[in-house]
Amino acid sequence: MAIDVGDGITSVEFDRMTKNYTRALVPVGSLEQHGRHLPVATDLIIASHITKLVAKRLGAFVLPPINYGISIEHSPLFNVSLRYSTLINLTHDISISLSKRGLKNVIYVNGHHGNSGALQYVAHYLGQSDSDKEFSAFSLNYWNMMDIEFDHGGETETSIMLAIRSDYVRMDKAEPGTVNRRKLKGTYQTLTNNPGSFPKISKNGVWGDPRNATATKGQELLDQIIKNIAKVILELEDL
Repeated sequence: MAIDVGDGITSVEFDRMTKNYTRALVPVGSLEQHGRHLPVATDLIIASHITKLVAKRLGAFVLPPINYGISIEHSPLFNVSLRYSTLINLTHDISISLSKRGLKNVIYVNGHHGNSGALQYVAHYLGQSDSDKEFSAFSLNYWNMMDIEFDHGGETETSIMLAIRSDYVRMDKAEPGTVNRRKLKGTYQTLTNNPGSFPKISKNGVWGDPRNATATKGQELLDQIIKNIAKVILELEDL
């Protein structure tokens, strides 16, 4: 069972439920372009959907999402971006606050590649704080939990969106990325870390080919992601 804190839970109910539910999941998204066919909130939509299903499987609180992320790599294409320090401080403050409410584990489910660098500090700074020593916090990137190659607005991400909210996907506007993916295979992470780097490698803002996306492919990926995230969370909590 998942307890969505955004669905009318009072503070008294929350404190009472911490006796049975000791972990909380927080989806982390971004607001940025995803080509002409996907919404700017794609990363948030995917992360929120995955988080709720993982929480249901494990039994956990679902906290309201962090809607914005670090998307400066997309400039001058559309993005509303945080600074690295802002996201680091935000997740740290959230973690400390929740540790004082009796929770033992907080997991940030990341939906955007650009957030990864900042989210790696979740556990680092927590260890230097005055939080409960039995409390832990960490982040997971959902794309690390699937066997297929990650993309941006391509077949993989578009398939997942079709499985979650097909009404948000404009397949009639789907176009392949202008980048030679074979030539740049394995360099996605390196090339998309710097401000303004993404348009230099893909002028239309897409990495991959969304025209082959299907909801069936997306659901298969979601099943794999949810299963693997739940497994990793249990393994990390046992350490």
